Amino acid sequence: MFRKTTILFAILSSYATTVFAEDFMLDASTMAVGATAGENLVVKEGCLKPSETSCTDKIQWLTTISPTKVGNVQVIGQLSGDFEVIVTVDFAGDQKGIKILTADNKGFSFEFTSGGNFTTNGIGEGGHSHCCDVPGWTKGDAFNEIKIIAQNGVAKVYTNGQVFVGEPITFDANTIFERVAIEGIKSDDRLSDVKVRGIQGTTACSSTTTPSTSSPVTSSGDCTADYSADGNLHIPCVRVPGIFGGTQLYDVWMTQSFPSFSFNLDMNRVTLK
Repeated sequence: MFRKTTILFAILSSYATTVFAEDFMLDASTMAVGATAGENLVVKEGCLKPSETSCTDKIQWLTTISPTKVGNVQVIGQLSGDFEVIVTVDFAGDQKGIKILTADNKGFSFEFTSGGNFTTNGIGEGGHSHCCDVPGWTKGDAFNEIKIIAQNGVAKVYTNGQVFVGEPITFDANTIFERVAIEGIKSDDRLSDVKVRGIQGTTACSSTTTPSTSSPVTSSGDCTADYSADGNLHIPCVRVPGIFGGTQLYDVWMTQSFPSFSFNLDMNRVTLK
């Protein structure tokens, strides 16, 4: 029975990765202050305006662990067809970028330089270098949403909902990208969250331990396991470690392997609560 329980948790952990493969999420607000992620990144807490020393509602963000380090996030997984990359960030300076790359490091990127730059790198054509200001960009101590949307071999970038000026990037719609990279984060930059929609086979971004600030997952209602005479074991509440720390709660069914008192997980009846 103990061996079967171990197998159950191993299968559920794998199943959890599959569930989240379509929608990658790294959100500083769900992590503990001091937790680390990516390369040289740590969760910090403070006021919306960094110049303020006290405020009622504090926020959390990812930034470098020290002023001498440069932070990066790598999301590994396949992107093809229609997908989105959304980054919410307060960039304090230049020389950083959001890149969507193939296995041989070709692709396209939004580079935050003077005015911003949406360009191709060995793949497709189009894009535009904007000389002055990024449309829709809020300057100063403010968080901005950068959204790259790819559909049918056409990629556009939006900043706070406004489309970036210039020609959209076009590429072979059958291209398979292998990773999303957010690079060049400095100590005065603040990264709120990263979302990648439509990614397949992701394991996680390169990260160290990232404990969660959320309370342990609890159920609403009765979580008593029930065994029936036909050999079905229903376990309504199974906690499984999440990809970035914390836990996920599952409702599972197991079927008895007669005549022994051992059980197999019914993969058709696994539900994320």
